[in-house]
Amino acid sequence: MRNKGYTLPEMLVYISLVTLLLLVIIETALSLGEAHKRSRAYLDINSSAISAFSRFSRDIRKSTSVDTINSTLDASSGKLALLMKKSDGTNDATTFYLFSGTVKVEENGIYQGDITPSGMEVSNLTFRKFSLSTTTAIRIEMTLAPDASSSVPALNFYDTYVMRGSYVQ
Repeated sequence: MRNKGYTLPEMLVYISLVTLLLLVIIETALSLGEAHKRSRAYLDINSSAISAFSRFSRDIRKSTSVDTINSTLDASSGKLALLMKKSDGTNDATTFYLFSGTVKVEENGIYQGDITPSGMEVSNLTFRKFSLSTTTAIRIEMTLAPDASSSVPALNFYDTYVMRGSYVQ
C-alpha cells in the first residue's frame, strides 16, 4: 500500500511555482499603480491648462487693447495687462503674470488669485502680441508640469486669441 501525500521535491516545486506566480501578480499590481499615477498626473496637467486657457480666452476676447507699458511680452516669465472699456468710457484692467511657478491674476490692481492650482509648476508663460491694421491677437505659450516628485515630463500648451474689442469701432 502506498502512502498518500507529497514528497519533499514535489512540495519544493509547488512552493516555487506559487512563489513565482505571486511575484508576477505583485509586479503587475505595482506596474498598474504606477500607470494610474502617471495618467492621473497627465489628467491634472491637462485640466489645469484647460482652466487657465479658458480664463485667458474670456478676458482677451473681452479686452479692447493691451497695456504694453505694463506688459512683459515675448519673455518666458511674461506679463499681460489688458484694458477693457466699460460703458461709461473708463477702463477695467486685468493682468496675468507668472510668479513662483504659478499664474496669477489681478483686476484693477487688486490680486484676485491663482489661475493654476498648487501642485502644478508653470515654467514658461509667454505672451506674444500680433497686430494688423484692424485687429490685435495674443498668442500664449505655457509649459506645465506636476510637482517635482512626479515622473511625468512638462507639457507645452499654445493658443491664440483675437481681441474682439480691438476691432469694434
